[in-house]
Amino acid sequence: MRYQATILIELKEGILDPQGRAVEGVLKGLGHEVEAVRVGKVLEVVFPASGEAEAREKAQAMARLLANPVMETWTLEALKPL
Repeated sequence: MRYQATILIELKEGILDPQGRAVEGVLKGLGHEVEAVRVGKVLEVVFPASGEAEAREKAQAMARLLANPVMETWTLEALKPL
């Protein structure tokens, strides 16, 4: 069976986010009232697994490998069979 995992990777609190600051400045310059913007990554990964439990384990293992644990956190946002 095939599964699709959606993984969100974000910078930890306290880590400088220059890209987020740039986006914040653009939004404010366009007249939008924003307090803060943080930029992260969304990964959608399709892979085989025998069931949901195995798929969750594989997705979490991939997220741990793709996120830098010193600077980033990750969340498994969604997991669905295809």
